[in-house]
Amino acid sequence: MIDPTRYRWLAVPALLLTLTACDQTGDDSQAGDQGNARGSESSTPEAAGAQDQQQDLSSTFVDRTITDPNCKGDNCASVEVHMIQFDSDPQLSSDIERRLVRMGSPISDSVVAAEALPATVEAYAEDFFDQSTEANQDSDNPRPYSSTLEAKEISRHDDLLVLELQSYVMTGGAHGMPGTHYMVIDERTHQVVTLDDMLKEGQQPAFEAALKNAWQDWQNNSDAGRTLDPLNWPFSSSDNAAPLEDSMAVTYDAYTLGPYAIGQPTLTIPYSALSDILKPRFIPATDTQSAQSAH
Repeated sequence: MIDPTRYRWLAVPALLLTLTACDQTGDDSQAGDQGNARGSESSTPEAAGAQDQQQDLSSTFVDRTITDPNCKGDNCASVEVHMIQFDSDPQLSSDIERRLVRMGSPISDSVVAAEALPATVEAYAEDFFDQSTEANQDSDNPRPYSSTLEAKEISRHDDLLVLELQSYVMTGGAHGMPGTHYMVIDERTHQVVTLDDMLKEGQQPAFEAALKNAWQDWQNNSDAGRTLDPLNWPFSSSDNAAPLEDSMAVTYDAYTLGPYAIGQPTLTIPYSALSDILKPRFIPATDTQSAQSAH
């Protein structure tokens, strides 16, 4: 979770526009030769293609801070980005960027169509700065506008790459609004995997039952959970799930399971409770072997 206190400095004197990114340019011809070599060792062209994709999914990291170029003073709006990207898969990198900037869109009372939301950091920053200007145009006390967006790897196992996308958006007030979403990537195909993809057919109710058990354990045994009245903060399902090495993690937005003060709770479900619910592909090999031994 992003610590809100960590980013309060973003509202102080304007930052210069900086862009720091690792410049890694692959040798296309060399990659092609390597791909052909691997392909000759595979039994089928499909297997060769999957292996090439898996090998090519190497990451770099972009650190970037943009400050409103039309602002003068001490409280200029700013956007800070820390984002993983894959030079070998621009489409996947664009998907990460699009998801991240849409997480950072300020809360609005009006419904905005997904296609109308920005899809790049540049478009997002321009829109964010416009909103800051509009909100502060008649104010002697400008409200600080700042946004911090981060996409990072948190788990990699069994040809699954799990990214954690986080946002923290400040538009005035006592605190900003955090957000956390998971993005699960099948390294064999470079496809994004949803919870529905991970579940066996017809197992959604069983997954929700396992998740509710995890919520009850959190209510009874965590410091935050014990302070909450389940009548005021009842169980709520979520598909924001990540298959980690040792358990399935499900993270909730602020205000979903409790007040802002408890942050964004993460419930964990052991794989032993999901052996008949998840497809074997999404249960780590060690847990699959343990489950088979138990049966």
